[in-house]
Amino acid sequence: MSRITIDGSAHDVQPGDRLIDVIRRAGVELPAVCYHPQLGPIQTCDACMVEIDGALVRACAVNVSDAMAVTTRSAAAIAARRQAFDRVLANHQLYCTICDNNTGACAVHDATRLLAVEQQTRPFRPKPFAVDDTNPFYRYDPDQCILCGRCVEACQNVQVNETLSIDWESEHPRVVWDGGAAAGESSCVSCGHCVTVCPCNALTKHFIATDRCMTRPGCGAGRA
Repeated sequence: MSRITIDGSAHDVQPGDRLIDVIRRAGVELPAVCYHPQLGPIQTCDACMVEIDGALVRACAVNVSDAMAVTTRSAAAIAARRQAFDRVLANHQLYCTICDNNTGACAVHDATRLLAVEQQTRPFRPKPFAVDDTNPFYRYDPDQCILCGRCVEACQNVQVNETLSIDWESEHPRVVWDGGAAAGESSCVSCGHCVTVCPCNALTKHFIATDRCMTRPGCGAGRA
């Protein structure tokens, strides 16, 4: 075991543990949007910035070492996290109170709460793309996509389907299937991992009514 300090409190840790996991196990709430334990550090959102020995670092990208002194509450760390999240929100419209994904498992909603964001500092920039609902199991809304890369990481390096990527060359970057095909006409095998790891409501499951539901008057069967 090694010992580190987090905001002045000592904690015994296993050498090599990822810092963000250690911080959360210690009960310290730290926002993170692109990080997912199954995917590892993607390092696109910068919402988990902390201070280590006076230097700002991403907590998702650092492994703990003995005698490490971590500060999550410094003015510099808080400012860095807020500025980073403001950039994220330029790609996402906050309408949490009516969002179907507001179920307690939305990383964007959680970060908004932890950072006490009441309104978007940078204006939301809509993308000139329609919602892609050509896959029978899920839909993709480019307007809500924060370009974190979670879905791409899951597709490319976990499922190794290599269907998804982000078109960074476009004036309006977005996630693409096979370089630009519709999701329902691509090489996607509908494993659903991309939807599972999406941190907001950019990728969501279609609602498919059951036969029992469809027999009831006023069921409203169909896709959400």
